[in-house]
This record gives sequence, C-alpha cells and structure tokens, in this order.
Amino acid sequence: MSAASDLLAAEDILLDLQVLTKKALFEAVAALFERRHGLARAHVEESLTARERMGSTGLGQGVALPHARIKGLPRPLAVFVRLDQPIPFESPDGKPVSEILVLLVPEKATERHLQLLAEFAQMFSDRALRERIAAGESATAVHGLFAAWTVPGAPAQPKAERAGWWRR
Repeated sequence: MSAASDLLAAEDILLDLQVLTKKALFEAVAALFERRHGLARAHVEESLTARERMGSTGLGQGVALPHARIKGLPRPLAVFVRLDQPIPFESPDGKPVSEILVLLVPEKATERHLQLLAEFAQMFSDRALRERIAAGESATAVHGLFAAWTVPGAPAQPKAERAGWWRR
C-alpha cells in the first residue's frame, strides 16, 4: 500500500481533465480541494503558484508533483490529475506533463513532506505503473493502482498499522 492510496480517495482523482496551462490546472485542483476538503480555493491556488515560481515541480517522463505548505492544515492531502493532453511544465527532460499528483501538507510538516515527495517520486519512476495509470479507465481503477503499489524493498504493512503514519 502506498502513501498515495492513503491520502487519495477515488473522489480525489480527476481523469482526462482538459486544461492548457499550469494556471488552469492549479485552478481546477484548488476547486477540487475546496469542494472535497473545505480549503479556500484562492489560498490553495496561490500557494501552489508561489511554490512553482521557486522552480518547476515537473519530475520528467510526463509527471509533475506540485506541492505546497498550507497553514492550519491538520494533515497531508493529495489530488491526482491525468490530463487529456500534456501541458508544458518546465520539467528537467523538457517533456510536457499529463500525470500530476498535487500534495498539500501542514505548514510545519518538513520531514514528512520530504518523505512523501520522495515516495511519490519513486512511485512515478516506475514506468509500468505510469503506463497502467495512463490506461486506467476510471478513478476507482487508478486508485486501485496506487493502492497496489508498494515501496520496493519495504515490508508489507496492513493499512490499520499505517493509520496516522504521517504524524510520526
């Protein structure tokens, strides 16, 4: 089981979203965070945009991992978006992105924030997983792919034992 499946419900997954720019992407994601989690849309959008100004969160291979710290957020939250068409993201390999995992973390979650980013980067480095996500026909199917993925070399751990893992 992955951190992505712990943080994401199928309702936090948008497939075949039609946007042409990062700005439009961040607007759509902020609206979802507002609808699903009651976060202020403008604050989420501004936080993601400010972080992106510091340097692209594009990882390469068509994947981006935008992230931001949110004051008052009690726990990490995530949204996964698969775009209908890739958009420019200033990724290291110069390729546009179509798979985006957006992570919001509490303002003081420094170590946990870095652990989550590392796990997500490792997860998206798995080419076979990226291909299955690209072919996923529903949010439920994509969520199942996230749930089935495990950190290579990590011992299996039941979800009940992982409850609250982000607080450690």
